[in-house]
Amino acid sequence: MKAALLCSGLGHIHRGHEVFARDLHTLLRGRLDITLFKGGGPPAAGEVVVDALSRLSPLLADVHLPVSPRWMEAAREQERIRIEGETFAYAALKPLLEGGYDIVHCLEQEVCNVVFDNRHLFRRPPKVVFSNGGAIPAADLPRCDFVQEHTPYNQRRSDRRRAFMIPHGVDLRRFRPGLQSDFRARHGIPADAFLALSVGTICHWHKRMDHVIRELAPLADVHLAIVGQEAPDSAAIKALGRELMGDRITFTTLPHDDLPMAYAAADVFVLGSLFETFGIVYIEAMAMGLPVVCTRHENQRSIVQQGIFVDMASQGALTAALRQRDPAHLARLGARGRQIVEREFDLAGLADRYLDAYRRIAAAPSSLPGYGWKTRLRANVANGLRSVWRTGRGWVAR
Repeated sequence: MKAALLCSGLGHIHRGHEVFARDLHTLLRGRLDITLFKGGGPPAAGEVVVDALSRLSPLLADVHLPVSPRWMEAAREQERIRIEGETFAYAALKPLLEGGYDIVHCLEQEVCNVVFDNRHLFRRPPKVVFSNGGAIPAADLPRCDFVQEHTPYNQRRSDRRRAFMIPHGVDLRRFRPGLQSDFRARHGIPADAFLALSVGTICHWHKRMDHVIRELAPLADVHLAIVGQEAPDSAAIKALGRELMGDRITFTTLPHDDLPMAYAAADVFVLGSLFETFGIVYIEAMAMGLPVVCTRHENQRSIVQQGIFVDMASQGALTAALRQRDPAHLARLGARGRQIVEREFDLAGLADRYLDAYRRIAAAPSSLPGYGWKTRLRANVANGLRSVWRTGRGWVAR
């Protein structure tokens, strides 16, 4: 059995999405013939660097869209992602055709659509699997054979005929309590300060880092560290942080391998988003023994389980939760979080589940399009409309 794992952002984007792709490849490569297709980074054994148009390319700096100025940056980002995904998929077709893969596991919907629509090109058509990292509901799923969901909540909203559920996992050897960290010293954060940590893209529209800043600013004894990749609105968020918190706020970007040092330096983990499809950062923080403060959405309750859940849309809710903090209670939550991750989200323990799912998927019937009555009807209707259009043009010419 051969599998291809496709992630267009890997190599130049640093989010949970790309962490999942890297971790899954590392997890399975010793037990499965699996090739990682990535959008950037150095060549490596078992990996293919695909020459696509990155969403970060300066060629896409001036995207013009007919949307409200309020949503322009978010819309531009989505358009850049679409272009990256589609150019990545078409560029990947040649090595995919050469590889003879049984399974093509896609992490972006644009990539999934292109591969699925071109499966008729393969000598032995692969099964196309989509990892639903955006909690896309059943009606809007991309074209594919199977869908991986990451939580029971997401699976209930998915296409149950095609969906299977395997959660994200975390490497418990790298993310563990008790690590010695120089993160505070490097960033000038007092050793005795209460430090809240937020990890994610420094943006307004999803991670809502501006909300976290506004909620923590009134707490004079709280310092905040925001670690994440920058976005077009990062400069405005940084300016807001300096205005409201002064030297009590730190912004930085770290490679994923260095994230444990940031978690180890913190007293609590906070994420301001209203919803996450999963949120790998939650289980990373829990694996480090950090208490988690997050949205009270059903999805996050099922993942974090033992945390502080607040209405992130309500002004003052996060402020109140951290103003009323009890150090002993936070310590208990941190210890319970580590136990939950060990029981449910240990990356090493997920390998057998993936292998079982891949075997089942590889053995399923292929889904090549066939020529039946529906195909004939569509062809006849299309040909009829084309004839009417041509006849009409003939009359106009006369």
